[in-house]
Amino acid sequence: MDQAEAEAKARYGYDQMAEMYTEHVSLEMTVPSIVRSVFESFAQQVQQQNPGKVADVGCGPGHITAFLASLGLDIFGIDNSPSLIEIARNSHPEVQFEVGQLASLPVETDSLQAVVSRHSLIHTPANLVPAALDEFARVLAPDGLLFLSFFGSAAATSHGEAFDHAVTTAYQLDVDVMGDLLSSAGFTEQMRMIRQPKKSERQLPHGTFFAQR
Repeated sequence: MDQAEAEAKARYGYDQMAEMYTEHVSLEMTVPSIVRSVFESFAQQVQQQNPGKVADVGCGPGHITAFLASLGLDIFGIDNSPSLIEIARNSHPEVQFEVGQLASLPVETDSLQAVVSRHSLIHTPANLVPAALDEFARVLAPDGLLFLSFFGSAAATSHGEAFDHAVTTAYQLDVDVMGDLLSSAGFTEQMRMIRQPKKSERQLPHGTFFAQR
């Protein structure tokens, strides 16, 4: 599967399930959680280093984009699904949202202070992940920051294995492999976190990285 096919499948799936997906995630940032705390920490780091433009790549219905904007980030959202972008614009009119592709972001080179990629790589086959990381590096200014999270793998040997997802096929990504790929893309790892799933969640770990270009 090439990038165009992967993006087309994801776009179709999220367009079809946009309302249901929005209902599932829209309250996520309204209650205290480890995930919310990690986003707050990342926002503080961006502001302390050198405030500038931030892109939320794979923003979905825009709830995380809006939350980070409320913390003071100059942020806009990009997503592959026109239906989700329409929902985001209607729900958060104070924030800019636009349709765009993960591997060819509508952003100038070296123009962003930070990129947020919260589980936006999960529908990208493992062999296409390096190109996506290269694209994140392209749009970031020198010393720019990356927030990257994804479903980790059940075991090191499971990197790249597909699993059923409510929207479309998703892939496990091993945390150690992802650390190596970030380094190859020119990033310096600052922090990694592995969160174990709750009983109500899919039983795969969640990997999160803070990294600097």
